[in-house]
Amino acid sequence: MIRLLDAYPERGGYRPGEQATVRAELLNRSSQPFRGMLRVRLLTALEAEVARAERELDLAPRARTTVPVQIPLPDADRRGYGVEVEITHPQQGTLAVRATALDVVSNWALAPRYGFLADFGPDEPETESEARLAALGRYHLNALQFYDWMYRHHSFLPPTREFTDPLGRRLSLDTVQRKIGLARRMGMQALAYVAIYGAAPDYYRAHPEQMLYRLDGTPYTLSDPVYGDWLYIPDIAHPDWRVQLFSECRRAMAEMGFDGIHLDQYGFVRTGYTSGGARVDVERELPGFLSAARAAVGGAPAAFNAVNVWPLAAVAESTVEPLYVEVWPPHDSFRDLREIILRARELRGGRAPVLAAYLKDLQSDQPATLRRTFHSLRRLTAAIYLHGGSHIALGEGNGVLRHAYFPNYYPLLPAEVRAVRADYDFIARYAEYLFDPDWRDVSATLTGGLNDDLRLEAPRFGPHAEPDSLWTIARTRGDELTLGLVNLLGLRSGAWNAPQPAPRRVRNLRLRLQLERLVASAHYASPDLAEGRALPLPIKREGRLAWITLPELRYWGLVIVRFAEGS
Repeated sequence: MIRLLDAYPERGGYRPGEQATVRAELLNRSSQPFRGMLRVRLLTALEAEVARAERELDLAPRARTTVPVQIPLPDADRRGYGVEVEITHPQQGTLAVRATALDVVSNWALAPRYGFLADFGPDEPETESEARLAALGRYHLNALQFYDWMYRHHSFLPPTREFTDPLGRRLSLDTVQRKIGLARRMGMQALAYVAIYGAAPDYYRAHPEQMLYRLDGTPYTLSDPVYGDWLYIPDIAHPDWRVQLFSECRRAMAEMGFDGIHLDQYGFVRTGYTSGGARVDVERELPGFLSAARAAVGGAPAAFNAVNVWPLAAVAESTVEPLYVEVWPPHDSFRDLREIILRARELRGGRAPVLAAYLKDLQSDQPATLRRTFHSLRRLTAAIYLHGGSHIALGEGNGVLRHAYFPNYYPLLPAEVRAVRADYDFIARYAEYLFDPDWRDVSATLTGGLNDDLRLEAPRFGPHAEPDSLWTIARTRGDELTLGLVNLLGLRSGAWNAPQPAPRRVRNLRLRLQLERLVASAHYASPDLAEGRALPLPIKREGRLAWITLPELRYWGLVIVRFAEGS
C-alpha cells in the first residue's frame, strides 16, 4: 500500500511566472516495489485546471521518501491556487490524493502573510533553523519580522558575532544571518525590527539633545524592575537622530542581508519636548519620518506599527506598507477588529492591513484553557482574513504569538498544527477572494436585521459578531459576491481575546438570495471541509429567489457567488 503522507509547496511565496516545487512525502508500506505516477495539478480557486506536471515513481519496499515535482506558475498577479497531488497506478487507478495551496503575488504587501522570528541563540543548530523555516513555508508565509535581533536599539551590529542583548539574551549574528538566508530561499521577505525611538543609557548620556522630555524636564524612558531605565526615547524630528537611525538601517541591510525594515513604536509618547523646551507633536512628525526612513533604505519594504490604531491616518499618509496595527484594549470585540480592518483598507485603497492581536490566554498553564484559546485562534484567523486583513501570528517553526514580547510564543501541538495549516492553505488558495482591493464590504446592507438580500435559515445571524450567532461578512466585486461565515454559536460574549468553546457544527445550512440578479454559479469552501476545495452547489430558483444549501459549517467558510454577466 502506498501512502501520501503530506504535500506542500517548497516555498512560502511565489512571484508571477516562476516555477513552483511541490514536495510529496510518500511511504510504501508494502513488501513489494511500487511503480506508478505522481501527478500535480494547479487549479484556480474555483477548480479550473491551469497547469499540471507528472513524475514517475519507483519506490523500494518499505521506502519512505520525499519527491519534488516542478510546475510552472501563471503570469497573473495576486492569484491563489489549489494544488492537487495524486498518486496513480496503471492498473489500480488513483490511489491517494492530497490538497495544498499556493499563491502568486509580485509584492508580499498585496497579500500579506506575515510571520516572525525571535530565537537567535548561538547554540541553535543549522538543522533546527532549517526545520523551523521549512515549517513556516508550509503556512505559506511570505514575510518575516526579525524581532529583537540587534545588539542595541540605537546601534544594531555588535563588536563581536556573539553578544548579549539589552534584556540579557545571548544572541548570535551567525544565527540571524543564517535565518535571513533561509527566509529568502523560502520566498519570504526578511524584515529587520527597528524601534524608531530607542536609545541605551550610554547614548542618552552622550546625546541628551536628541531625546524627548516631559513637561517637567525629565526624559521619557522605558523602565523595568530589574534593568531600571533601560531605554530612552529620542525625538524623531531631530536630524541627528535620523542620521543615526537611518545609517544603522542601511548598515543592517548591507551587512546582514535584510530585505527591508519593520519600524516599531511604543504607543505612549504622543507629545514631548526637546531639551530646549519646544513642543514636539509626534503624530505630525510621523508621516515625513516614515517616508524618509523608507527612502533611506532605497525604497525597500518597510512596515510600521500603529499601536492600538495610533496614528493610523497619519501613517497612511506615508509610504510604508502594509499598514500594521497592534491591537489592545479598548478594541476588545470582534466588531472592533472589523472596524479596524475596514478603516485601514479605506485609507489605503482597499489594501490589506496586518493586525498583531495576541491571545493572552495562550500563556496559561491549564490544558483546558489552552484548548479553549485554540478555538479562539481559529475564529480570530477567520474574522481577520474574511474582512480582507492579515494576522501576524505564526513564527519560529510552529509557534504562535501570545505576547508583545515575541520570544514568549506558544508552541502548537501536532493536532493544532494540522488545523492551522488547513486555515493557511485556505488563505493562500482564496487569496484573490480575501485580499483583492476591489472587494467592497456590504455586510450591513445585505445581511441581518431588516435586510432580506441574504438570509440564512438560522435563529441568529448578522454582520455585527453577536454572541451565539453566525457572523455574516458580505462583499461584492463586479459580477461576484462572497459571504464569509464565522461560527460564533455557543459564545457568551463577542470578545476576541478570551477562551471560547468548540464550535457547534451546523449541517445543511440553507441560504436564500434575493438580489434581483441571476445567479450563474455558487461554490462553498471551508478549511474544515474537503481539504478546502471549492464545492459547486446546486441552485434552486423560485422566481426572484435563489436557494443554496451549505453542507457544513464548523469554524468558518466562504460562499462564492457569480452572477450572469449583465444581469
